Amino acid sequence: MLEMRDVGVRVIEMKDRDRRSNLPTVLGRKVKVKTWPVRHLDFSMTPGETVFVLDLANDRPSLFLRLATGLLRPDEGTIELPAHSVLVTPPNGRVLKSLSIGQSARLMAGLYGMPDHAIERRFDEIVRLAGVGSRVNEGTDSVPRRMLQQVAFAAATSASADLYAFDRMALVGDREYHEQCKQRLAELKAAGHGIVIYSQNPAHVRELGDRGLVLDGARTRTTDPDTLAKLLIDVKKGRLKKRRKKRRRRDAD
Repeated sequence: MLEMRDVGVRVIEMKDRDRRSNLPTVLGRKVKVKTWPVRHLDFSMTPGETVFVLDLANDRPSLFLRLATGLLRPDEGTIELPAHSVLVTPPNGRVLKSLSIGQSARLMAGLYGMPDHAIERRFDEIVRLAGVGSRVNEGTDSVPRRMLQQVAFAAATSASADLYAFDRMALVGDREYHEQCKQRLAELKAAGHGIVIYSQNPAHVRELGDRGLVLDGARTRTTDPDTLAKLLIDVKKGRLKKRRKKRRRRDAD
């Protein structure tokens, strides 16, 4: 289904210039640096498998998802992609601002690859899955953001794809709607679709995952869901400590 061999991605970052540099400051305080956030990546998926992704640096959590869905080409190595992949990301409220819920559902379904005739045929099913049937004619500016996420989830998972990648969009809405998301993901998995999820919830990893992929700088490794969930908890605790230190410094200033 998905095969990555010795894959590498090179990016250009702006970093602070070395203070010991003799270059004049008129050239700026930033300098362009080429880095490899992912390199020598070997990874494969089988039909019906659910893989959770954890980026320890948390700087480019969606980079792997874009690679897996063919939206980003590697600078090194090769990738064998499935025939059709979908990357599900949080909807842009500014783009949908002047539309109704129903119009937004049609637009997002089209963006996820559904042709017009399929959208027309499955529109009622998308609306039902999104849980917005009674509000389909309301404007998007009158509903909570979680409802737009439900529409995006419903539209994406109604599209015909071999691989679904979710960037913090696998379980959306309130707790009640979470159960509908889980049921829909289980249906996709049972039908042989591949699922890749980026999430920061350890409980979701343990409940839904078959494997975990850890991105540690340019290095990568696979692990079981329980180990990945424990690692995610440790990472979140570390980041929380850093946030508290920054908050104390701001308060002190």
